[in-house]
Amino acid sequence: MAQYSKSATICFTGTLFFLFLLFWSFQALASNNDTIHQSILNQVTKQATLSSSKVTIYVEDGFVLLTGSVHRYLHKMHIEKISWKTTGVSEVENEIIVKALFPLSDTVIEKRIRLILTDCECFHGGNHLVQVAAGAVSVTGVFFHPRDVQFLKRKIAEIEGVVAINIHATALLARETVSPE
Repeated sequence: MAQYSKSATICFTGTLFFLFLLFWSFQALASNNDTIHQSILNQVTKQATLSSSKVTIYVEDGFVLLTGSVHRYLHKMHIEKISWKTTGVSEVENEIIVKALFPLSDTVIEKRIRLILTDCECFHGGNHLVQVAAGAVSVTGVFFHPRDVQFLKRKIAEIEGVVAINIHATALLARETVSPE
């Protein structure tokens, strides 16, 4: 009977243990990617408003890539928000495009945005420039509170035919900045 040295046995056992840990870590990583993917997918499919979305979710090491199409910009924002709130997600790249079912003309979109700016008191006195080209909206102006920018973006995202939103905000400072002398 051949005798094995104690060091060879320890070395062999150590190699097996290392290979087991390596295999287990790859399985855990793949499982984590699958868990993140399934969690985002479950949350998206629960939302009735997102049922017509054709979105593909790619996950790798906590990085999420969203591709496909939705009918409203608001849906694109919602899917991105769901992704960011999912445990294990460290970064989200939203490449979803908006394909409106019944897109409004640029003129109608601009009128609706101007109506929002007129109707909401938080925007009064802010001097806003609104431009719309092929469904891409650009708003430049003064905003009195940081939340007003997000509120306006959400309201614009509800408009059928909006495919992109870019808001250039100038904050109106409530107090003067003191310069060091």
